[in-house]
Amino acid sequence: MTREVPPPADASLQPLIDVLDALIQMLEQDGDTHWSAWMRRAKSRLAQGDDRGADDLLGAYGGMGSFNDLILGQSYQDGRFAWKPGYADLNERFDALRGRAWELAQGIRRRRA
Repeated sequence: MTREVPPPADASLQPLIDVLDALIQMLEQDGDTHWSAWMRRAKSRLAQGDDRGADDLLGAYGGMGSFNDLILGQSYQDGRFAWKPGYADLNERFDALRGRAWELAQGIRRRRA
């Protein structure tokens, strides 16, 4: 059961919260726990009106093994690597959301500076 989250104290944070919701859903549907938890922490701060949640999110980007490197739709069947059906479209949507989240978080950071 999904709990409704009230709008953040700062309405300008809502677009990023919405993108994070979509990312979390995609990640969890693909079986990810690490990055979905990271996105949930950032979203929680933003939902409380704390714009430093954008910094939390941006910390996921960059470096080896970062959120930028994540590819969805991978699996192992009988000990062998396999792509899940629809992986290309899934990753196109995921990459668009990941890029949008970065842009929105950078915008929040710039407004604060």
